[in-house]
Amino acid sequence: MFVKMHEAMHDERGFTLIELMIVVAIIGILAAIAVPNFIAYRNRSKVASVVSTTSSIRAALAAYAADDDNQYYPDSISGYSGLKDLVNSYGGNLPDTSTAAGFNFSSYNATNNDTTSTYSLVLTVNGVPNDLEGKKLTVTPSGVTKETQ
Repeated sequence: MFVKMHEAMHDERGFTLIELMIVVAIIGILAAIAVPNFIAYRNRSKVASVVSTTSSIRAALAAYAADDDNQYYPDSISGYSGLKDLVNSYGGNLPDTSTAAGFNFSSYNATNNDTTSTYSLVLTVNGVPNDLEGKKLTVTPSGVTKETQ
């Protein structure tokens, strides 16, 4: 009986400390490579999300101009709440707060006269760290430009 127990204890298989340390080191190396790439990807996706949102903003401003008798863009927009109200009334879906939208409303300027009607809307990306925080996006009837700082 004792012989069988002795044989059973020596016959057990397991991992050595060296094998476990190698596995932990490999996991650590993979994490050191993957985590920074994931964070950078997440931050770029936030900027891309704001750029995507500007499409609905541009569409709403174009719809406003189409409804206007003179085909003019709005003369002024009063901050994020004014932008949200305008966009949502023309089929967009901006969230209640600028934080949830991923940008801050910086400025809106419109030029409406007999020869031209245009606007320039400047948004500042928020909610991302370091080099992307504060990235300015300028929205015009012809498109969106990302300004370098």
